[in-house]
Amino acid sequence: METILYVLTFDFWLLFSIGIGSSIIGSMFGAAGLVTIPAMLIVGIPIHLSIAANKFATGLSAFTNVMTFYRRKSLDLKMTAKQIITGIAGGVCGAFFATQLSEHTMNIIASILLVFSFFIVVISRKYMDEMTPSRQPKSTKLVAPFFISIYDGGFGPGSATMSITYYLHRSYGYQKAAEFSRVIIFASCFGGFIWFYIQGLVRWDIAIPVTLGAIIGSHIGILLLPKLNMKWVRLILPLIFLILIAQVFIELFF
Repeated sequence: METILYVLTFDFWLLFSIGIGSSIIGSMFGAAGLVTIPAMLIVGIPIHLSIAANKFATGLSAFTNVMTFYRRKSLDLKMTAKQIITGIAGGVCGAFFATQLSEHTMNIIASILLVFSFFIVVISRKYMDEMTPSRQPKSTKLVAPFFISIYDGGFGPGSATMSITYYLHRSYGYQKAAEFSRVIIFASCFGGFIWFYIQGLVRWDIAIPVTLGAIIGSHIGILLLPKLNMKWVRLILPLIFLILIAQVFIELFF
């Protein structure tokens, strides 16, 4: 009965809307975390709870992608196992570091990282457009994915773009780079979520509506994508991110 009543509350539908909106934007631009984290901070959710909820939503979404790739037999099991172990280890490390910081300190660091990840996403997107992968990929080391997993486990926005850019740099095609990226993101989110859960920082009343919204939003984004003029998308979405980041700065420091 209590669960049914919660579904009828404003908070549930606000978080559900955040999940939908961020996932739609993420489907088009690949940076949903740049919307989810600032939006949750703006509505008053503490930074650690926001990150924990985002780990659950993003990890579950990435897991469904990995299962799809597995059914298509497009993943090498040996390579995937190494990526998952690396991602989980990095995710746990990142979440551990994040939980050692006070909420105030983490808010300041989060604000800086949001600006940093915004520029990484913008620069990486241009790099992706210009990238022409060779036919023979270079051997893939797991050092860079490990550090990306640390960042993703403790914070996250922009990590998928960083991961895709890394695999493109190793001369993989975009499809394979995206597949590897989803494996890494699933593993790092899983590792980060487990640590946040152990620390008692997972609030299901926050994580579940955001996750449900994210699942629906991803399908809406995929449907909308072919109908949009990507020139306008590339111009408008960075402005949306900047407005959200500016709002976070105003909320925290003024």
